Amino acid sequence: MIEVTKHYMEGFPCLHVSCGERPKGVILFYHGWSSNKEKQEVRARLLAAYGYDVIIPDAVNHGERGTLDYDSKRMYGNFWQTVFQSFREVPLWLKYIIHWNRRVPKILMGHSMGAITALGIMSFFDEFCAAVAINGTGWWAEADRLFHQDLDIPPFKGQHALEMNFRVTDPYKHAHLLGGRAILALNGAADTTVNPLSQKKYMEELSHKEEVTSEHILYEGVGHYVTTNMMGDAIAWLERNIPRY
Repeated sequence: MIEVTKHYMEGFPCLHVSCGERPKGVILFYHGWSSNKEKQEVRARLLAAYGYDVIIPDAVNHGERGTLDYDSKRMYGNFWQTVFQSFREVPLWLKYIIHWNRRVPKILMGHSMGAITALGIMSFFDEFCAAVAINGTGWWAEADRLFHQDLDIPPFKGQHALEMNFRVTDPYKHAHLLGGRAILALNGAADTTVNPLSQKKYMEELSHKEEVTSEHILYEGVGHYVTTNMMGDAIAWLERNIPRY
């Protein structure tokens, strides 16, 4: 029986959606910009129905952790600050997962900003065996360029510092750290929010690395949405690629 409970890990809120039995894996799920943990519950319940437990944190400035004027272009710097803050909080959620079930395979999943976050985490935390990125990108510097170009975002005060950060954190520069693990990227080909071009180039980079299991699916005519087909393809891919324990 699927069970949904709210937890606070050192003051940080999350939903834990349990499949009610021994899980095939635990998925750390990151929501998108302007969303929150509660809005992901239906997706988490679907994953739980197929045997996975799902942990959904609220990102900083989202849900119980506050709000912003998400539609304002002046908040663009906050978008990346949110990604980096979620990155810094990963040890907290690993501590939660390991305390609950040390041996369970650990998986990352996210949509939009959450997918961008998940691919960054995947590069630097080898505790995770797989990641599913929906309408996101693993080439952060190129995504930043395309955000400015496609969404007409003006330069902002912290742009230089952001670019310096990308030199260290951009997953595109760290594909060599993914050996023995798996990544699935799902993108709407008509997405006008997160241009799928940067993800296409990132996944092409991964495709040249035999030690990484990677797959990229583009959905023609689909915009910045999570479709039923995407969720179905994600679950089928997890069934093929998550190790049994």
